[in-house]
Amino acid sequence: MKDTQLYEQLLSLEPPWKVSEVQIDDNLEEIHVKITYNSTKAHCPECGKLCSLYDHREQRRWRHLDICQMKTILICRVPRLDCPEHGKLTLPVPWSRPHSRFTLLFERLAIDLLRNFKKQYRVSDQLRISFDQLNRIMQQAVERGLERRDTGELIEHIGIDEKSYAVKHQYSTVLVDLDRGRVLDLAQNRTEQAAQQLIRDSLTKKQRQQVKAISMDMWKAYISAAQKLLPDADIVHDHFHLLKYLNQSIDQTRRQEMKTLDNDRKAHLKNTRYIFLSNPLRMKDSYKLKIIDLQFLNLDTAKAWQIKENFKLVFQCDYINDAKNVLTVWIKEALRSNLNPVIKVANMFLKHSHNILNYVKHRITNSVVEAINSLIQEIKYVARGFRKYENYRISVLFHLGKLDLYP
Repeated sequence: MKDTQLYEQLLSLEPPWKVSEVQIDDNLEEIHVKITYNSTKAHCPECGKLCSLYDHREQRRWRHLDICQMKTILICRVPRLDCPEHGKLTLPVPWSRPHSRFTLLFERLAIDLLRNFKKQYRVSDQLRISFDQLNRIMQQAVERGLERRDTGELIEHIGIDEKSYAVKHQYSTVLVDLDRGRVLDLAQNRTEQAAQQLIRDSLTKKQRQQVKAISMDMWKAYISAAQKLLPDADIVHDHFHLLKYLNQSIDQTRRQEMKTLDNDRKAHLKNTRYIFLSNPLRMKDSYKLKIIDLQFLNLDTAKAWQIKENFKLVFQCDYINDAKNVLTVWIKEALRSNLNPVIKVANMFLKHSHNILNYVKHRITNSVVEAINSLIQEIKYVARGFRKYENYRISVLFHLGKLDLYP
């Protein structure tokens, strides 16, 4: 078999496309595969009508998969045809996308390597292309994936949260499909306008009408954006964020109490911060004994911790009315505690009680969003930060958007 015939099979070329010559450049360590179009006719890419060729464009080069440690370059003068209806058009080539300098197979390899290694500079070195060229492949893959998303698919539960992407408190807003565990899109900043634009861009009008619930913390901008664009969806305040507020109130109570205790009682409370943050279901026996000791001493910090644990009973209810009764009793207990940090949180929960109780109805949390945020953190760490927000957004969607990326 001749070299030209071998490369025609490797490239899956069909007549009238033909490999006319194969050359090896030892100095550049490149294999040059020259391709010609052996016909005077071609089908118009717009209407499919058989037309005459007009001329050939200047010679172009495409990077293909390496063969025997050597770069493989496809070279061709692509013909133009003259369509009576659409005018003079360049004929599409079967081995590459329009305006791309890489073959389809090379782009697939680059995408696979990026998925596996995540480090763009390492993949660019492996493929022997520039960082900017690889970044462009990545951007086009994400754009292609977003265009291919089914705008008619049902999305019932979504989550929204903030994530820092750079120093000096620069935040992005992340919108997540909770049922499929994927990032729908990101928006720069965490303002109401950014959240509204994100929801509009990520979901069609019909999809927004089908959303049943959206999980979030108590950030006012997100609440307002959801109320305006998702009027039929229930807002569910994520109970992990709620417990975070209560944990902060415990720590504030502990700090205040440490200033008022005598030395003996202060010794009991010292170095207990992380004990109160521990999950009782996985708490060490020594931690459990320590809390019992603090409760016996009737310390305010132990009272605040018990109030937090009582709050969890709301999420164990099977019916909304039962949960409402439990929450009402809990708020009264918290307000009577005489613990200012706890009272502050209780008043906040009272204001948002309806959205808290929606958890019993939908049983969704931001746990999926938090898991995705940890993966975003890994992407940031591997990349050693991002100079541009758009590069950050593209990387997150590339790895976590569950997009159809291949050309």
